[in-house]
Amino acid sequence: MERMIQFCKGLGNPQDSYPTIHVAGTNGKGSVCTMLDSIYRANGYKVGLFTSPHLLELGERIRVDGKNLPFSEIENWVDHCLPYFEKNEDTKERVWPTFFELMTAIAFLEFQKQKVDLAIIETGLGGRLDSTNVVNPELSILTSVGLDHCEILGHEISQIASEKAGIIKNRKPVLTGWLPREAMEVVTEVAQSRKAKLHDILENDSDSFPCTNLSGAFQQRNASLAWQATRILENLFPLEERKVEQALKSIQFPGRWQKISTHPTVILDACHNGQGARVSSELWDSLPEGFHLWFSACGEERARDVLVPLSKRTRNITFVELNQPRATSLEDFRKISDELSISAKYANEKDIPKLYSWIEQDTTLLVTGSIYLVAAVLAQSTLAQNGIPEKNWQDHW
Repeated sequence: MERMIQFCKGLGNPQDSYPTIHVAGTNGKGSVCTMLDSIYRANGYKVGLFTSPHLLELGERIRVDGKNLPFSEIENWVDHCLPYFEKNEDTKERVWPTFFELMTAIAFLEFQKQKVDLAIIETGLGGRLDSTNVVNPELSILTSVGLDHCEILGHEISQIASEKAGIIKNRKPVLTGWLPREAMEVVTEVAQSRKAKLHDILENDSDSFPCTNLSGAFQQRNASLAWQATRILENLFPLEERKVEQALKSIQFPGRWQKISTHPTVILDACHNGQGARVSSELWDSLPEGFHLWFSACGEERARDVLVPLSKRTRNITFVELNQPRATSLEDFRKISDELSISAKYANEKDIPKLYSWIEQDTTLLVTGSIYLVAAVLAQSTLAQNGIPEKNWQDHW
């Protein structure tokens, strides 16, 4: 955290110039952030939203009033930030931030420039050591705790809970979602040590979840969490209940049970870990028998956790190796296929246009696993052609 703290200090600590809501969790944090953004914007507040990863444009990560930050503005902010990178006193060399640290800082600066009323900040990984954890939020939210990124966060629920509970700040409220008992014990202990008032969604007296246009009962639970968050902050940010209801029924969240075609039926739904697979099962059960599946993952363990329940629902599987450093390889997919007795097809990300052209009109195709596969397929769809940026930021930089 020291590098990010010094970086922000050099920039004048822009993250302290507006109120924030800080959201962490194994799953659901992106949905809750998107819902909160929709709710507050519907009520007339100017909202900054920082999320990750993006699907098509880098600027999706940094939005103000629902608008992506243009690539040219990101370039300008990079130039602005360059002089603030500290030189190491021992080596006399510059200490460069990571990509995520730089994007976090740009979000802070853009929100300050735009004079947002509220910023909603999603952690990238964990919480305690995440670059976003330099904020001092009005409310911290922990959506869920499950086994994911274990090689970094730990192999026990209590360890992962401790990392995510690291976003809890002194005397600032924290709201928890559906946490397992061992995770809740850790979060409760951290909240008490920091004199942070703990709000547990399970203590909510409501007998029903608010309605949302997003598919799945788990999204209704996320909506309940977002709604409860707004109630905790109602003195700071008063809302009209009617507008809250309307906002939750008009969420735009690409890549989450998103139907991009009807002939054939193509559904994109990022689901990258075992916990996500368990809650997505109800949606998978709604698919017709014999549906086709394109699947990728970042990590062999993650792949196996999602494939076990999926392979019980369809045997028409194509594994796709992504053009990503952490991508599960086709060799690993073949090993998993043998373990699960799956007779599958295998492809690389560059094959997607060809695979896409071979889909029959009466087919139902589910594209799931890594969000990077969802992004790659979305980029190939006709609905996304006008949204693809002219230049790829990775190639440019």
